[in-house]
Amino acid sequence: MKNSILAILCCLMVSASANAALALDRTRVVYEGDSKVETVRIKNPADIPFLAQSWLTDMDGKDVEDKFIVVPPVLRIESKDYAMLRIKSLPTASQLPQDRETAYFLHVREVPPSEDEKSADEKADTATGSIQIAIESVIKFFYRPASLNKIKRVDKAVASATKIKRKGSNKIVLENGSPFYVTYSELLVGKSSKAAGFKPVMLAPFTSRTLKVEKSDRYELSHINDYGATVTNTFYCNSQDICTAKDESEG
Repeated sequence: MKNSILAILCCLMVSASANAALALDRTRVVYEGDSKVETVRIKNPADIPFLAQSWLTDMDGKDVEDKFIVVPPVLRIESKDYAMLRIKSLPTASQLPQDRETAYFLHVREVPPSEDEKSADEKADTATGSIQIAIESVIKFFYRPASLNKIKRVDKAVASATKIKRKGSNKIVLENGSPFYVTYSELLVGKSSKAAGFKPVMLAPFTSRTLKVEKSDRYELSHINDYGATVTNTFYCNSQDICTAKDESEG
């Protein structure tokens, strides 16, 4: 059930990025545990004003209201203007695990303008029976407890804690041994051959996933960092079928 919800939300994110009138300033939010508030900028490049309705859900799609609040939950953004959305933690957020991240989804739904605010062309479309669809953008929201702030180089920590374990000739176990949620975006077998059938996968902290991938002595594995950029590491396998990332700083 959870995998189905994640698949649907991923589709929503792709659809939203292609068709949404409102644009968010990032693809993910990292809320550090010692922060008072995190802000997200929403831009309206359209020729008409829009309302933005925002809320958080957990990984199962259930509304989250007892740990964080989104303010304002509904805001008006004028044409060619922007507004700031604020996310604040409640005292109960301290009840979340303090040794690993917790993941949520931030939803921003754009509400079409009223008839009085529509342009002449839009009023004509409505008159001819065109259907207006409220587009919803969905991005990942990670609560990162203050205890993890001591890890200054998150990308390096993720690479060091990631393991690829070979199982036979056509399976691997991708293991995220870090306290962070990690989205693995691409896997190459050897130096340049894309792993057949591999799809981006997000692994929760200290979890693993078995995948159908052919056996190799070397893999190129990419993950998405806090800023939405792609980070690629080379993994070399030993005689025990365990593949670890090479520390590029060692040359």
